[in-house]
Amino acid sequence: MNKMTRLMTVCAALLLIVPAASADWSENFDSYALNSGLIGQGGWDGWEGAAAADAFVTDTQVLTAPHALASIPTTDIVQEFNETSGDWTMTGHCYIPSGSTGKQYFIMLNIYGVGVHNWSVQVEYDSDGGIVTDYYSSSVTSLINDAWVEVRAEIHLDINVYDLYYNDVFLASNAWQDGSGVNEIAALDIFSDGGSTIYWDDFTLIYEDALQHTTWGHIKTLMQ
Repeated sequence: MNKMTRLMTVCAALLLIVPAASADWSENFDSYALNSGLIGQGGWDGWEGAAAADAFVTDTQVLTAPHALASIPTTDIVQEFNETSGDWTMTGHCYIPSGSTGKQYFIMLNIYGVGVHNWSVQVEYDSDGGIVTDYYSSSVTSLINDAWVEVRAEIHLDINVYDLYYNDVFLASNAWQDGSGVNEIAALDIFSDGGSTIYWDDFTLIYEDALQHTTWGHIKTLMQ
């Protein structure tokens, strides 16, 4: 067997034994009844169980038909997780109409329980100021109206770091927790601080486990 054939064989074997990134959780709101409250569906709950914190299934604006989520001025809804190691990517897509007012937030926590919380990610959408702000670094970028825009957190729990992107543009790199929390993905929180209605669609939390731990040196060793 020549070297090129051996290389192709090894690469094919690696692709078989090393899984690609896989989605552990996703949410597109399409299976829920139009205009229904989200609390009690798909694992969603109000902050600390508050029924008044609900958000609603809508078709006013959608990224993928037929439904999306309307976050109203009183919304504060939570999806809980229990991820304690590895590399993860959380994405969500937000639509903010022109003329919107007030502030809404994309939040992730490393501890979430009744009366016990520790925050990791807080992205502020300020319609009055026309800006998006990362709370921890104070990095700011322009808010985009009348379009679906992705927010993305690339989370590395084992080294306590995450990178934050808005509209695929780097916004900040922060510690996942400051020493008073834990290296864990505990919850996603969609929160309105009295801001007018905006829309969310197509959330995913993906575990990244591709060829990142396989070096060319390792491949050469397998070829010998």
